[in-house]
Amino acid sequence: MRANPVTTLLVLLLTCAVCCPLVAGAEPPRQLYLSGYKTPLQAVAAPTTVAGYVRKDTWHETMRASLEAAIESADSAGAAARAAKYPQVRDALWERVARDFRDRQSQIEMELERRDGIWAEYPPVGNEAPAGYYLGHAQQRLELARRTLEFVQRTAARPELAAELDLLAQRLDRDTREGAESEAELSPLPETHPGVPGRASGAAAERGLFARAVDLRRRILFSHPALDFDRLLLSKRPPPVLSAPGDNYYGMHNGTGPGLVVLDSWKSDRPKETVLLDGRLPPGCAMHADVSFDGTRIVFAYADHRPPRDQWQFFLYEIHADGTGLRQITGRDDDPFYRSRWGETLDDRSEDPNFHEFAYGGRMTVLCEDYDPCYLPDGGFAFISTRNQGGVRCHNGDRYCPTYLLYRCEADGSNVRQLSFGEANEWDPVVMPDGQILWTRWDYINRPVIPTLGLWTIRPDGTAAGHYFGNYTPNPCRICQARPIPGSHQVVATTAGHHTIHAGALILIDRMIAHDGLTAITRLTPEAAFPESEGDSSVSYGSPYPLCEDIFLAEFSPDPYPGSMAHLPRHNAYGIYLVDTLGGRELIYRDPEISCFEPLPLRPRPMPPVLPTLVAGSETHATGIFYLQDVYRSSQDIPRGTIRRLRVNQLIPQPAQRVPYSSRVTFEVLKRVVGTVPVDDSGSVAFEAPAGVPLQFQALDQDGLAVMTMRTFTHLQPGETAGCVGCHEPRTSSPVIQRVPAARQEILQLEPPVGPCYSGGLSFTKTVQPVLDRYCLDCHGLKETVGDLNLLGTIDATEQNVAASFQRLLPSTAYASLTRDGRLVKIAQYGGETWYSRPKDYFAHGGTLAGLLFKGHEGVELDAESRQRIIDWLDLNAPLYGTYSWNKDEWRRPDAEGERVLREHIRQRFGDDLAGRPLAALVNIALPDESRILKAPLAIAAGGWGQIEHGGWKSTDDLDYQQMRKLVQAAIQPLPYHDIAGTCGRDETCRCLSCWVRKVMEDRQRGDRGRQGE
Repeated sequence: MRANPVTTLLVLLLTCAVCCPLVAGAEPPRQLYLSGYKTPLQAVAAPTTVAGYVRKDTWHETMRASLEAAIESADSAGAAARAAKYPQVRDALWERVARDFRDRQSQIEMELERRDGIWAEYPPVGNEAPAGYYLGHAQQRLELARRTLEFVQRTAARPELAAELDLLAQRLDRDTREGAESEAELSPLPETHPGVPGRASGAAAERGLFARAVDLRRRILFSHPALDFDRLLLSKRPPPVLSAPGDNYYGMHNGTGPGLVVLDSWKSDRPKETVLLDGRLPPGCAMHADVSFDGTRIVFAYADHRPPRDQWQFFLYEIHADGTGLRQITGRDDDPFYRSRWGETLDDRSEDPNFHEFAYGGRMTVLCEDYDPCYLPDGGFAFISTRNQGGVRCHNGDRYCPTYLLYRCEADGSNVRQLSFGEANEWDPVVMPDGQILWTRWDYINRPVIPTLGLWTIRPDGTAAGHYFGNYTPNPCRICQARPIPGSHQVVATTAGHHTIHAGALILIDRMIAHDGLTAITRLTPEAAFPESEGDSSVSYGSPYPLCEDIFLAEFSPDPYPGSMAHLPRHNAYGIYLVDTLGGRELIYRDPEISCFEPLPLRPRPMPPVLPTLVAGSETHATGIFYLQDVYRSSQDIPRGTIRRLRVNQLIPQPAQRVPYSSRVTFEVLKRVVGTVPVDDSGSVAFEAPAGVPLQFQALDQDGLAVMTMRTFTHLQPGETAGCVGCHEPRTSSPVIQRVPAARQEILQLEPPVGPCYSGGLSFTKTVQPVLDRYCLDCHGLKETVGDLNLLGTIDATEQNVAASFQRLLPSTAYASLTRDGRLVKIAQYGGETWYSRPKDYFAHGGTLAGLLFKGHEGVELDAESRQRIIDWLDLNAPLYGTYSWNKDEWRRPDAEGERVLREHIRQRFGDDLAGRPLAALVNIALPDESRILKAPLAIAAGGWGQIEHGGWKSTDDLDYQQMRKLVQAAIQPLPYHDIAGTCGRDETCRCLSCWVRKVMEDRQRGDRGRQGE
């Protein structure tokens, strides 16, 4: 059956998906440490050969004749075999016919007939548009032309076009009443429509009327002053072959294509094409272009495809719009890829495991790539980069999947600086009319992973980061590719799925209505669903560029678009269209051989103001200042007087591609307590905090428990003063940004957390286990295990268990007992978290353990510091390990001889009973100075527990204490491996999936040194 022609959507269906071999040299020798590619690249397909292909004057005659010839040649195969073969033959013909008939009208007709199933059925005899088909489409197009004329005449009258519209309407009305007329009676059509047949027939007359309606509507639309420019830029490349939000950017997942193409006379039927990079750069991929404010230059990301595929890297380049002046901006020999937070270059300390903490300095876990450049009014560039050297947490190490964040550099590529300090991916920077940068940020700190991609703004110096729209909007799933609309307070954006490429539906966002939710969203393309959050979509759009409030350039694919990306787009699926608020979808350009993306006008545009830096001269500062105006101004009800302190936590980004589970929480982000500050009676506080790291705030009650937790992050540039209104304030509140606290308000220093100091995040074994050893082991681990709680700190760190720790948590006995049922400890579990924070929802207040500690469980009264250690652990979502390392302190193993000597010494000093206890009840393998055998005999005044008076020590200076300490350390084997530049350091037996990057970089550095020595 044939589908009814009921829609006015212009689409172009070209070919079936073709899986092409890699271009020459694209498949590299296997890197030792990188797993194989899941998906082959799509390359530009060679012309399709179709047996029995018959070229005629028109595309539809060619299609019909070729299908008939193919079926006739297969007569001996039988009807069933011919029917089975028909779809393959038909789809191959679509590919061939689309290449041979590239005029726009033929492409429009092919799109309509393919979409409506005209050629879907077997046998093909009579498989052509039925009577009235094109007449109906002509009527629809004429009605669209009438609405378009009304729209464009708001700028100026169009009397000639209006008269032409009336004449065509009269003709169409007559033909509708009387039936199709012969083409001999039809007034001649312009020669610009070679797809219109020349023979006399009713069908030909209908096609002719439709072609005239299409042409008239286009000319009416093109008369709008917003389209008064002659040159259009686009990018030709295959769609990416992996579609999760990070993967579709990496060099290794983007195939070779012509790259940047300029269309002169883009509104004509056959615009002049100029491939800007032809002969200027080696084969590769170019994408993410931006045009300078004066319209003369183009900045873009380009990846050279001559190296092995796993070493394809995007860097920034610039070229003049006339094809001259090509230059490389980033990725040159003088580009310092790997630097610490404050600009210190990698040196010999890269071999020192203590040098690699949670700063970015010195890591070699990710190949540097730069994407998404945009011109800044001050002459520099904002862009997205993997220079932060991180891994996406939720991918579980099943593939190479780095994070990338917002950066900037100067016009010559110098002074590369990180603007955003997140821990998950970011995309699509663009300059707003007020000079700020708008970009997309992924933000899933203990809240749902998938629909948490919204829009944020930041100044070009990296200060004043703030929420713009959508951080608490579950539908659409991902808002990306946002651009401000000229002369409007709205922005246009793409709504993609979490697991799709950057494509989906197009929307308009009015932030004056709301900062979150569907009420502020207008669907520009209602025929396209929001992928994933609304399931699959029938079509997909992307890269919207607003020409005015009603007309937008965009890429478009007519193919069904699965929200889960169950199949990838065809290599030639996307073309360039004009999308308007009247319902028009006007084909501008398609290449039957390859997809076209990212349309941009080559013309001047207004330059936003240059915003002065607010942190000049502060580049070497390690801190900034936060000012909280009123913690009680909140979207939640927090009674005044109940918040006494503010806790500041640092989030620790994942450094490598595969890491062990660190918590009962799947894919948890690690945290450490930086410190706390008191909140005054008015609810305000000003304090100094670390700059250049992601920070999280928690509002604490009088007992030090978190009442509200910020399940997102913020950050400071060095020397920045930033502020906020309150604790999860209503989204209509105006943030207090760059406000200097009142002179009478003291800038407080953070008071460090209780417990031992060590690098990394909070470790259960280092911070909590000593408390359990001190107060709990008699009833829960040694003499008995009351309540089936065994609180010994034993970890079965066999090589086999460690190797599997990226698939399941390797817990200590105590951690497993406390977190197993969710009653004592209530965690925000991955995939089950609430959407936003409510008072006392999780953590210390959410479970029962903290209450037991305050009541005095079974007569046991914890000292204040010990109790706060456990509260801090609970409020940080109960982590087990404090690092992502494969070489954890907690996984050190006992040394048999050292343990024997230690036990003998304990026996001599304290007796058989203590000497015979489990090693975990004597030694803290992760932090030996917190060992029970050192703390229990040490006087309280000296930092001990004072539990063993006979034979105990009054001071850590006691020689007997020092001897016991040495024996404890000797009872623990050293780790067989140490982290090197953020990797696991195992090389051939790599577990982190990042050693290969370090090896590549080390080889390059050796090559650079060798060349310098020549």
